[in-house]
Amino acid sequence: MEEIAKYNDVDFKYIPMRMEEAEKALSNGTIDAIVGSTYNTEKDNQFDFTQSYFTMSQSIIIPSKRKQDIHTLTDLRDLHVVLDHNTPVISTFLNMRNTNLTTVSNQYSGILTLLNNRADVFIGNKWTADFYLKKFRQEKNYIILDEVIEPADYTIAVKKGNQSLLFMMDNALTELKANRNINGIIDKWVMPQSNQKIARLEQFIFWLIIILTAVALILLIIYIWNQKLKKSVHNQTLKLHLLNKDLEKQRQNIANAEAFKDQILNNIHNGIITFDLDFMITSCNAKASDILNISKEMILNLTNHSQLMKNFEALHQEQNENNRTGSFRILVLNEENEQKVISYSMHKMFNSEDIQTGYLLSMNDETEKKTLEKKLVTQEKLHALGQLVAGVAHEIRNPLTSIKTFIDLLPSKYDNPQFRQVLMEHLPTEVNRLNGIVTDLIEYARPRPPNITNCHAHELISLLAFHKVTMEKKQINFEQMIEEDFIFYIDLQQIQQVLLNLVLNSIHAVEETKEKTIKITIDKVNEKTGRITISDTGIGMKQEELNHIFEPFFTNKEKGVGLGLTLSYRLIKENNGDIHVKSYPNSGTTFTILLPIYIE
Repeated sequence: MEEIAKYNDVDFKYIPMRMEEAEKALSNGTIDAIVGSTYNTEKDNQFDFTQSYFTMSQSIIIPSKRKQDIHTLTDLRDLHVVLDHNTPVISTFLNMRNTNLTTVSNQYSGILTLLNNRADVFIGNKWTADFYLKKFRQEKNYIILDEVIEPADYTIAVKKGNQSLLFMMDNALTELKANRNINGIIDKWVMPQSNQKIARLEQFIFWLIIILTAVALILLIIYIWNQKLKKSVHNQTLKLHLLNKDLEKQRQNIANAEAFKDQILNNIHNGIITFDLDFMITSCNAKASDILNISKEMILNLTNHSQLMKNFEALHQEQNENNRTGSFRILVLNEENEQKVISYSMHKMFNSEDIQTGYLLSMNDETEKKTLEKKLVTQEKLHALGQLVAGVAHEIRNPLTSIKTFIDLLPSKYDNPQFRQVLMEHLPTEVNRLNGIVTDLIEYARPRPPNITNCHAHELISLLAFHKVTMEKKQINFEQMIEEDFIFYIDLQQIQQVLLNLVLNSIHAVEETKEKTIKITIDKVNEKTGRITISDTGIGMKQEELNHIFEPFFTNKEKGVGLGLTLSYRLIKENNGDIHVKSYPNSGTTFTILLPIYIE
């Protein structure tokens, strides 16, 4: 209003009143306008309204413990609701069934009614509620839902027909909106800046005290450590004074030790090169010369060997306490331009006073080892590819043979109704079988990335209900033991697929046994790992079968494709888990799945 007065060069006199009193006074002509009036069709017949300068909806304020129960207005049935009797939303609640309403004269009384546990829910202005909750230090015990309820336009009401005053205020509001000044005015009143400043100041003082205390403690520790260090240095000085007397005797021992060290270094299988603090080479052994195919004299003058020095300098720059090993490829400058793979480990060197004097590089030629590893990997890939091709050919040959037989007989027996009936029964089955093989193969070859989320244990076994009818029909006893005090961090859909497949395998395994029992157990191994165990009393497997159960197209079922356990193994690995299996002939099978637990 001050901005409107300034814009029109007029003065306003402000009189605080209740809304009912203000509306009666405006009708009687005692006052000229009401600021903060909400527009509705009923009042439109009594007063004239300016354009809206602020739109605000009512919010739901509930105790934090009811957060899971209340989300929208429909959840407020059968609850005790307190609200301001002037709020526009009161008509909505009057039209709702099974609601217990209490109206109060202002929002402060409504908040107190909620805080004193005389109501379950308060409906009111979110900023007013936030202010009082912080004032009473209850903001952690109550939450304000973002549900939008009956948005209301806040305007200035004038007496019906007072067009001059209405025009003056509308022009001023239009100008304020055009200059975006009105947003700053509204933010000034709805944002509790002082509380934020006080909170920040309190936090600053708290951390300042913590920092000063820590600095004082550190200074005390440094002083104590300095005193200990001085004492240690003094003791070492006395020892050195005594050792100087025996220096002559030790010279011969040092010479002998040097010769002994050289013999050891020149006869070990690792190459050794030492550097000073400026990373200049100071010594090397015969093996290093052999690995690099450079003479010892050239190694000691390696400043001209740019490629080797480039690798060494990179190692020096990347050196830290947690990464002292690695490997690199280097082109050795000899007649054949031989390329070698050299593994290394870099260590700091210290003297007797624990002062760093340089670096020690230990290296080993792993060219032959890496070449052999590549050959083995290639052979394994070819072996796996051969198994996959053989499995696909075997699985596809049977339905193709059936289809070909029907096609060969089609010209001669097409008029035979019995033949056509058999054709219509079996041909779609074989086609579907081919499609299933191709679909499983595509799923195996092109997996989708897992959608990792939080998952309770009972959610994992919810789909096992699909197998319960089958188990009851086949008189299979199904047992389950589930711990509920932890949460998995996995892709729920993928792991459900794994469990469905393993339970189905167990059903097939116990069909021909006397004791038919399948048991699933879900428990926690440690704080990071959960365990799912599926055991049965079925026919079991031989060791030879166990060695191949996760390979594509390996199956001992008549109508099986052999991709179920392969896909299950891949899905578990994608979920950062692991799977183990124990089985003995005629003694049942146990699958153990280890999966990560959600850690807050």
